[in-house]
Amino acid sequence: MRINIGLILSLILVAGTASAQGKYAGTKKSLLGKTFTDSRQLTALKGWQFREGSVITPIDNPETIIIEVFQKGTTCIVIASIKEDTAMTESVIADVVEVKNVLKGWQIRTAFCRSNKIENIEIVAHVKSSTTQEFLKPAKQAWRFNRDKRRFEVLSIKGIDCISEGGD
Repeated sequence: MRINIGLILSLILVAGTASAQGKYAGTKKSLLGKTFTDSRQLTALKGWQFREGSVITPIDNPETIIIEVFQKGTTCIVIASIKEDTAMTESVIADVVEVKNVLKGWQIRTAFCRSNKIENIEIVAHVKSSTTQEFLKPAKQAWRFNRDKRRFEVLSIKGIDCISEGGD
């Protein structure tokens, strides 16, 4: 009886974690679990423009996690992909965020964002663009890629900003 209860609880936990992937994927939920060697060649992203990408794992880690942003019109897709070992050629899409209404003067930034002035490579933010400011703010939306759970989680936008490539 104890084994059955333990097994059932384990299955519920795994199912809960798996169902959390894609929570913010919107119309691109079908990308979850796709494998690829070059994200820019994914047929589901034909017509989408690559905007930026960042490696969020330490350089000496055999596992590589990359966050990439693609845009089509005013919609952006943020993809978190994992290559289990640097010796492998294929990556798998672990989670996706679809961001609609990214209007002119706003952008999705990865890796160079901060929460309360503390850098956090796992943060992705929808921030106001600037070519003159050191930090991009305010943030309209923000997520954190949880490397342990392999999924995006919503963050409060309070205290979120990102380093501007055009800033002084």
